[in-house]
Amino acid sequence: MTPPTEEGSTTMEEWTDRRFSRQALLKYAGAGAVSFTVADLAGAFRTPAHAALRWTQATTLNVLCWEGYTDKAFAAPFEKQTGIKINSTFIGSNDELIAKLRAAPGLYDLVTPSSDTTPLLIEAGAVQQIDTSKVPNWKTVQPYFKTAQNVYVGGKLYGVPMCWGFIPVIADLKAVPKPPHTWGLLWDTKYKGKISVWQDISTIWSTALYLGYKNLYTLNDAQLAAVKKKLLAQKPLLRKYWSTAGELTNLFMNNEVVVGNSFGGLTVTQLTDNGRKVAEFIPKEGATAWVDNWMISKQSKNLDAAYQWLNWIHAPQTQVSIAKVTGYAVSNRNAVKMLPTRYAKTYHLDESSFIPKLTFWKKVPRRQKYLDTLNAVVAG
Repeated sequence: MTPPTEEGSTTMEEWTDRRFSRQALLKYAGAGAVSFTVADLAGAFRTPAHAALRWTQATTLNVLCWEGYTDKAFAAPFEKQTGIKINSTFIGSNDELIAKLRAAPGLYDLVTPSSDTTPLLIEAGAVQQIDTSKVPNWKTVQPYFKTAQNVYVGGKLYGVPMCWGFIPVIADLKAVPKPPHTWGLLWDTKYKGKISVWQDISTIWSTALYLGYKNLYTLNDAQLAAVKKKLLAQKPLLRKYWSTAGELTNLFMNNEVVVGNSFGGLTVTQLTDNGRKVAEFIPKEGATAWVDNWMISKQSKNLDAAYQWLNWIHAPQTQVSIAKVTGYAVSNRNAVKMLPTRYAKTYHLDESSFIPKLTFWKKVPRRQKYLDTLNAVVAG
């Protein structure tokens, strides 16, 4: 397949200036009143014997993904060239992804879970093995992602990376000219009623970091109780909890909030494109790191179309477009030389040893306990 054609060179002014530190990195998941086990998922995703998978030339791909992951900048050229229409359903958390997939296991062809959630889908048999021979651009994917534990299980690959990044703090520099690089900014009474945080399991992790905990994904009851207490103290200061990047962007654009946490990249890019002076930063206490993968639903029959899309997103020009639209870090090394030098340095894209050092979101053994804690805070 021929990669999409993009415009010429990109000036540095078109890219967001982010201040990420190399020392403090970790990451993510989702929140909602969703209770599930691997056994529950396995039952929901079991493929009937009569529904044998077969190759078809689909005219539509139904995808369940994060905002920006099927942006028209790179999806429209794909649709024009292949004749395959991308039908997107957006999610605000990984738990929402699981809930939607459970509710309609045969509806979606592709999903984009994060690294804490991919093991759950693999264990449940909700996704199928990836045949990399059908993804020529896979050859130039960053080495780490080819055998990452969250998608490479039992010698089989189940996910192709989209992009990766961090969960930073975001601030309006007009209202907060010199934001202190600490999670404590989200508890500063000076900004009461002007703060918004993500209603997501990653908020548990970020708060745990602020409290000095290192075992983010295995917090005990006492630690979760301390996190809950801290979040309850924060709640009176909040304008609201946000669920999607677009919602957070609107809160800043309407001057309803001046500080918060974010996905990293997308909201600050949208705000900068609209002339707003904002900044994202990794707090001194650290932040969590994430990677999102495209995975093929176990019951999808549109395999030819799905593989065309997986290959398309790793074409160098597509990766450049993804970086420009989302602000996230790319996962194919052939795109690095096409990106602004300053952007590549922000994510250390030219350092092969950097990505393996990051602590990406991991499976949380007591995930429902974490979600119960967050939901109790939101409802309290």
